[in-house]
Amino acid sequence: MLYRQHRLRHIAGIIARKPTKFNHRELDHLNARILHTMDFAAAAERIEIAGLDEAFWNAVRPNLAHFHELEAWWTIVHGSVEPQVEDQEFLSKALELLPEGEITEATWGDWTSAIKEATGRKGRDLFMPLRMALTGQAHGPEMQKLLPLIGGQRVKARLAGEAA
Repeated sequence: MLYRQHRLRHIAGIIARKPTKFNHRELDHLNARILHTMDFAAAAERIEIAGLDEAFWNAVRPNLAHFHELEAWWTIVHGSVEPQVEDQEFLSKALELLPEGEITEATWGDWTSAIKEATGRKGRDLFMPLRMALTGQAHGPEMQKLLPLIGGQRVKARLAGEAA
């Protein structure tokens, strides 16, 4: 019994003398997990972007690893984006099929279904050109949530290949 206690104290002493090592990858992962579950009320205290609301927070938070990334997505939604266009003919067809009226979360599904029907494209070949034209990014928040935030005027301009 005494040997066991002595051994445990010895091991504890070794552990206590070792310097603490931070694993930045684990820290980033933990930070992202915290942001992904943080509600808007808790986040609002740290948000320094005027006008950023709960709808925007809820749309982008699943893709955040750090608070500072909010600015980039704010610019994509409310600022000017240079669309990444590889196939203007496809984007022109997509623009033609964009439903009239207010853009809602349901618009994305209805719109992409119509594009799929008209062009025969599906999967990555359907979604990636739209994402690149509308956000300039190959990844990010769900487009059904971003589309209403971007708004009809910007969506139309970006599909036409214009910075908006």
